[in-house]
Amino acid sequence: MALPGLAVALLAAGRSTRFGTADKLAAELGGSALIGWAAEAGRTVKAAHHLLVAPAGVDWGSQAPGYRLVVNSRPEAGMAHSLGLAARAAQDVRASALLVLLADMPFVTAEHLDAVLGGAAADEASAVFSCSPDGVAQPPALFPARAFGDLQALKGDQGARSLATGSALVNADARLLLDIDTPEDLARARAMVANTESKAPD
Repeated sequence: MALPGLAVALLAAGRSTRFGTADKLAAELGGSALIGWAAEAGRTVKAAHHLLVAPAGVDWGSQAPGYRLVVNSRPEAGMAHSLGLAARAAQDVRASALLVLLADMPFVTAEHLDAVLGGAAADEASAVFSCSPDGVAQPPALFPARAFGDLQALKGDQGARSLATGSALVNADARLLLDIDTPEDLARARAMVANTESKAPD
């Protein structure tokens, strides 16, 4: 589904403190860097703008082609700062809505993103969040232009969950919404990819 004037933002400025000293988003998963999975999902969305929020000096161009860099010079300020930068960039280009993806969520599908966009068709005034099996509202999430100011006002590392009250929810299974925070999460994701590949037809 296409929304005229849509902006897609891929957030890739987390400090990954739980992952250790390695660069989490560069970690190999199924033959690609971790960030490449979410970047590819985001590119399936027909949008007027694709934005990549990442620290200065980090070159993800080869892994996230087609995205325009929005520099986050204060990754220590948390998820809220990245969301605010994405919202400001979307506001600057007069986007009608902003679809937010996280770079460490490799298994989000084009079908799920289409369903999130479809949730906006029912109520253009409300945000649309993905919903995990345990009822938690989380990204990928879609925000109408009227929410851009609220996104820029967020503080800390809680993300936009505080804006989920009254939003539309799109259910998704736990695998699809897996985010990679620790080396153990990455090992689990690699096992899931290997299991899927082993079941693929010859």
